[in-house]
Amino acid sequence: MCGRSLPPNARGSIDATTGLMLGGWWRRVGATLADSLILVIPTLLVVSLFSQSNGAFLGALSGLVLQGLYMVRLLSGVRGQTVGNRVAATRVRDAANGHAITVTQALKRWGFIGVYSAIELTGTSTALYVVSLVALIDNLFPLFDPRNQTLHDKFAGTIVVVA
Repeated sequence: MCGRSLPPNARGSIDATTGLMLGGWWRRVGATLADSLILVIPTLLVVSLFSQSNGAFLGALSGLVLQGLYMVRLLSGVRGQTVGNRVAATRVRDAANGHAITVTQALKRWGFIGVYSAIELTGTSTALYVVSLVALIDNLFPLFDPRNQTLHDKFAGTIVVVA
């Protein structure tokens, strides 16, 4: 639709609203895995530093904040990509028009994940089960959604497309 040539291995459904090729579930998994690998060392350092002086809760909360800053900053940029998105050749776009997402959308997108991740910090087994169930549903949702959206995408009004 945009006139850009795609490689033969680029397959995916075209979003009827934006005309962009939707990123498939496996691409999303790849992006998440790459971002997790990138964030693991800085997150562990922050958690360790804060845990030494102020307790485990503040350390874990600081790790979540660090991850949120990374996600919001990069996803709300012009490219709409984290490093993981670049590896997976995807980007996050506004679901209504296909343009770059706003800081508000990036905050909502991360906030959805951040809230259910923060619930786990209560340390109860019930919280762990609830968080695990919500995370599982959120991450598997694109397999059943016509626009390959997660729940956090729906909440923020975003889609993941092939870059």
